Amino acid sequence: MLKRLAFYRKSSSSLIRWIGYAGYHHGGASARVFEDKNWLVQRPSLSNLPKTEISQATSIQFKFSVNNFKSPYRNLQFKDLLDKSIQHMYNEKVTAEGGDLKNHTWLKLRDYIYQQLGDSEIEKKVKDYDPSLQQTLRPTKPGSVIPQLMKLDQIDDSTWAHILSKEGEITAQDKFYYILCQMFDYIHDQQTVPMMTNTQDTSGSHDVDISNPTEWFPEARKMKRHIIMHIGPTNSGKTYQALQKLKKADRGYYAGPLRLLAREIYDRFQEEGVRCNLLTGEEVIQDLDVAGNPAGITSGTVEMVPLTQNFDVVVLDEIQMMADLDRGWAWTHALLGARAREIHVCGEKSTLPVIRKIAEMAGDKLTVNEYERLGQLQVEPKALNKGLKSLRKGDCVVAFSKKKILDLKLKIEKETSLKVAVIYGSLPPETRIQQANLFNTGDYDVLVASDAIGMGLNLSIDRIVFTTNVKFNGLELVDLTSSNIKQIGGRAGRFKANADGGEIPKGYITALDPRVLKSVRQGIEAPIKYLSSAVIWPTDVICARIMIKFPPKTPPSTLLKTIALQLEQRSDRLFTLSDLKNRLNVLQVFEHMDSIPFLEKLRLSNAPVKDLTLVKRAFYQFCQTIAKRQTRGLLSYPFPFEVLDYRCIADEKFTLELYESLYNIIMIYFWLSNRYPSFFIDLESARDMKYFCEMIIFEKLDRIKKNPYDKKRPGINSMGSNYLQRSPNKRRTTNRYRK
Repeated sequence: MLKRLAFYRKSSSSLIRWIGYAGYHHGGASARVFEDKNWLVQRPSLSNLPKTEISQATSIQFKFSVNNFKSPYRNLQFKDLLDKSIQHMYNEKVTAEGGDLKNHTWLKLRDYIYQQLGDSEIEKKVKDYDPSLQQTLRPTKPGSVIPQLMKLDQIDDSTWAHILSKEGEITAQDKFYYILCQMFDYIHDQQTVPMMTNTQDTSGSHDVDISNPTEWFPEARKMKRHIIMHIGPTNSGKTYQALQKLKKADRGYYAGPLRLLAREIYDRFQEEGVRCNLLTGEEVIQDLDVAGNPAGITSGTVEMVPLTQNFDVVVLDEIQMMADLDRGWAWTHALLGARAREIHVCGEKSTLPVIRKIAEMAGDKLTVNEYERLGQLQVEPKALNKGLKSLRKGDCVVAFSKKKILDLKLKIEKETSLKVAVIYGSLPPETRIQQANLFNTGDYDVLVASDAIGMGLNLSIDRIVFTTNVKFNGLELVDLTSSNIKQIGGRAGRFKANADGGEIPKGYITALDPRVLKSVRQGIEAPIKYLSSAVIWPTDVICARIMIKFPPKTPPSTLLKTIALQLEQRSDRLFTLSDLKNRLNVLQVFEHMDSIPFLEKLRLSNAPVKDLTLVKRAFYQFCQTIAKRQTRGLLSYPFPFEVLDYRCIADEKFTLELYESLYNIIMIYFWLSNRYPSFFIDLESARDMKYFCEMIIFEKLDRIKKNPYDKKRPGINSMGSNYLQRSPNKRRTTNRYRK
């Protein structure tokens, strides 16, 4: 082992560069990379450490000119404490114990310290740092070691006496030494060892080849499958044709992109007398016969497709979503792994080349059915010359942010006599359906919506009105793609099977601005842009098998990042790596909880947690329930459910965002209850709160007089995060939502 590590240390190029060279220049493609037993061995990056210290690891003092840095190191007392404590730690941890891994940990710790001592904003970070008892007992944030050392005195000496198990005087150097030793151990156990140790079973029983996704699903590869594509533009009847096949199957599954769409298919089948179950992350309904047997057909979300069950027919709707960097892996998994004789995929023609290649790789038969639009779609010659005053009943105005959507609602209702419904992504699905029904029935005249109308809702739209040709992708404003424009614009003039007199409906597209209309016209008329790849991510089972190669207690995030690094080296570009940002953000909430097993952490990383403070705090408490193996109802948690009160509807300080956060918390509770039914109980109360929360959101939208997103108002922060910080005896625990 030490010889191998020495080889990598002396090598002029990193392992990752070597992997790229081997994969691209020796003709072995990516499979050779994963067959090599050293693919997990890497060196910690040392981007802040002076080069002289890398070769002379015995350096103790930090090579800073005190006068040139606005950092704590200019304080001679702090400098003396740090130098002496780190000298003591080096003698105990590195010199006494020895070993190459300890040396690398020593360098990495110094690298962290160099980075912080040279940070121009370190004074602000020290000021903002809030020391917690947990981080003092068990430091896990080497990126904040300097702020932590600077604020050690904020923990009282009686607490320090318990931490250090020491009687008598507690010195500043005692505290410095303790924190540095704990931080050294954390870096060694959680970063150095996982990166630099290859623990692969030499018997070969745990070898895992992740280079070919088609082989991740061996049972599906044993079947003779027939993939039937139903491709065409929006409103072409492609999904309808696939559902006719599903109805006749003994065992089948409809996989939709949204919970509300899965529910719509479930309701439709029930109304037509077709027995059907419902399976989503938050809701499970079994259609049982008199003997207690569930229906053979299930409608659900795509993430819930049971890849261990055999089916006659599986329908994958909106297959173009396989290119989505966040959720696309679910469509790719279902396409590759569904154990069905027939797999009907519905979506845009742009997916055809990718699915042809995947079918060929998997050895599946492929049939393509192409459909034309049912009805006409026309881009109007001119933009609306009177702006919002040119709107008419049946119009759908499209915008791409909650603030803009609510601005438009208020402005349209002020400038015209039209009543406005709204739809955007973070609204509860049930509220979206209510708003859609009010628009479809004519109770509301105009709809203002985001691209959430692009899938999953039947809307009687006569004309789509674009307000812009750009949208925010999370990082920057980007132009709408031709696919975006066609998907949204195609919702105009939706075909109805019972249209009076059999008249073919017409749909119209326009914009508020001539420049936007020109861009939209180009998008509608643009040739199809075919997808070149599908998004993938290894299954949890494969991740667990790979985890065996890592040392015990390696964080799941280390595993995910390592796999991501290797998959990026593929020479086969048919598959694109899933974006891990959301999953890693969720992992941060509970990854440190050692009592949650690894496989459960992988499962929990897929929880539908929105990036909102109140929601993350709630999810943390739910994870603590799992870690402690407790049994709790939703009302036993200190969340601000007292705002589920009729009197709060008219009070603007209780914002839509607060209720959307509470709704997300309730839905996470349902999601967890489906996976941990013994821990999360009393679903009846949770359902009551869910319905009441939906009602308040609907009423607030209906009565809204001022946009709550114009500026931050008391809501999430005052009624959410701060609420959770109150002492238990100051919280009110009421059941007013039951009134």
